[in-house]
Amino acid sequence: MTLFDSLTDVLNPDVVTRIADYIDEPVDKTRKAVNGLVYTITGGLMKRTTTEIGVNQLFNHIQKGRYDGSLLDNLTTVLREPAQTNTLITQGNDVISHLLPAMKSSIGSMISTYAGIRNSSAISLLGLTTTIVLHMLGRRVKDQKLDADTLASSLFAERDALVNAVPEEFMPRLVEKVGLQQVMAGVAAPARRSVVESAANSSRSYSEPVRQPISYESADDSDNDAGSLAKWGIGGLLVVALMAVGYYVYQNTQKHNNDNEPTTDVSPVTSNTVQSDTVARSLAVPADSAARTAPKSASAVVTPATPTATASSAGGSLTQQLTPYVSNPALPKGRIFPLTGVAFQPGSLSLTAGSQATINELATLLKANPALQIQLIGYANDASGALTNKSLSFKRVNQIKQQLMASGIDFVRIDAIGRGSGVSKRDTSGVAKPTLRKIDMKVVAK
Repeated sequence: MTLFDSLTDVLNPDVVTRIADYIDEPVDKTRKAVNGLVYTITGGLMKRTTTEIGVNQLFNHIQKGRYDGSLLDNLTTVLREPAQTNTLITQGNDVISHLLPAMKSSIGSMISTYAGIRNSSAISLLGLTTTIVLHMLGRRVKDQKLDADTLASSLFAERDALVNAVPEEFMPRLVEKVGLQQVMAGVAAPARRSVVESAANSSRSYSEPVRQPISYESADDSDNDAGSLAKWGIGGLLVVALMAVGYYVYQNTQKHNNDNEPTTDVSPVTSNTVQSDTVARSLAVPADSAARTAPKSASAVVTPATPTATASSAGGSLTQQLTPYVSNPALPKGRIFPLTGVAFQPGSLSLTAGSQATINELATLLKANPALQIQLIGYANDASGALTNKSLSFKRVNQIKQQLMASGIDFVRIDAIGRGSGVSKRDTSGVAKPTLRKIDMKVVAK
């Protein structure tokens, strides 16, 4: 059973109804908000545990806060008491401020918009849901006797389940708001702590309080002051050396100042420097000003230095289709262009031969049109094993997005969503529909 299956059992209709009564929001909107927060918190903790500090913080918070799963057994009863509910909310919001610093407000705003509830309600739900998720993880720690490293690994084992569980309309904003590009693409992995610290924590019982490591300086146990005198002597030598260096620097500075020949501190400017600086400044232009200064003709397209990209931009079918559309302000945004030149090996994330040229061509077009924003839409019908078509389709388009970002394109200009085989599970028509395997590009803004 996945973490999300377990949380679904805990957050049953009775529990959600009591939560909705507490925050004074409709039950259906409360359910949508809680589900969105479960995905957000889980994904955020995955990202947090990609660093050694994050691994330690998550484990320490679970132990110090006594998140052992006991709340899950009597959650319905606890939620009957407003005072206890408020305590859980306060506790969860305090923890999320440490585990996901500076993200509480942005998460609350995202959930408020997504579920259609008040922002104050979203913040309350964030605290409550955080407490519930940490109790679920704490139960795993206790039952499976996990240490910090194995807890992080256990959390990352839920990555595919997370991709499959997140609703299609929520995925893009979740990935962008929490910064889960690397996590969702399967590139990120949990950090591993040092061997000494890992061994120390693994020998600690669950109920034993966690203490921060303290470093001690070696002390001399003798009765004389030789150690202290040695330290004072070394300190004095260091001071003298620093004074000598300072005097030397001062004398040389005076000599250069008195010299009649002017000096320069300007680094030589190369063509690479100019090119990288131009790209950096083009990405830093705000959306409104970029729209006013964006080139409006195919002749304004900058030809890159790489031979492959040059050939693509000069006569590529994507350039021929996209340039007239982008340069014509009378044409409305929202048009979809199939990326026929991009394909993957069956059931994998390996691009076929020739796909890279189209991706390079798309990167060139994005650089030449700073106001252009796109959405990559993936479809897959060739998933195998535990991987679903939805998960595979998302990972493929997210891999393309990562390559575009690596070429210098700002991530906010690229959305990536996976739609599986393109056949909706809610389709009850009974008419067989063909499954899809392709990559489309939708123009969101130009």
